[in-house]
Amino acid sequence: MTIFTDKLAQICLAEYARWDNGAGRETQGTDDPGIAKDYYLFVEEYWKSININNLTGRTVQGGIRPAWSSAFVSFCIRKAGAGTKFKYSQAHCHYIDAAMKASAGANAGYGYRAMKPAAYTPKVGDIICGGREYAKTYDYDQAKMIYQADSFYPSHGDIVIEVTTTHAITIGGNIIHNVDRKKLSLDGNGRLLPRKDGSKSYPWIAVLACEI
Repeated sequence: MTIFTDKLAQICLAEYARWDNGAGRETQGTDDPGIAKDYYLFVEEYWKSININNLTGRTVQGGIRPAWSSAFVSFCIRKAGAGTKFKYSQAHCHYIDAAMKASAGANAGYGYRAMKPAAYTPKVGDIICGGREYAKTYDYDQAKMIYQADSFYPSHGDIVIEVTTTHAITIGGNIIHNVDRKKLSLDGNGRLLPRKDGSKSYPWIAVLACEI
């Protein structure tokens, strides 16, 4: 671990604790019966960290609430002190692409390098990324190609706060409308196993290796 990754892990844990270990929900506030915190204003803080100032956890337009998981990642990494070494963004695919470019030697000074999950062991401070919705089946090369073509695909990333012999422990935002933890399974070589959704397995896009 480095000074940066240690601080990043502590910030993630502090946010998890602020959400009462995942018990809070994005729309809840002190004007709700029995709720002692304004969780929806925590979400506002995450949006403001990427200079979006008009959204909270209660913002809805036409029945749609904007996903804030990338804003959460950006908030934590900015607060840990990454400075100009990260692409703070409202969508994970943008900072993933920046890390892919860094891996290809085309983004000097960037703080993360995208690694193919089958060839890399996650460590504290890394970001584990996978596709969502129509991009759920995307692997590294497919995600890279589609971003080159469309400059977007739906995705998600969680920050690694601990690694054991069997799991990478992560914290992320907008998991179940909250900040929450995950235990992601590793194989005997410490590589990520495919994601499970019922009886189906899906690939990860990348592990973004922290170099700060």
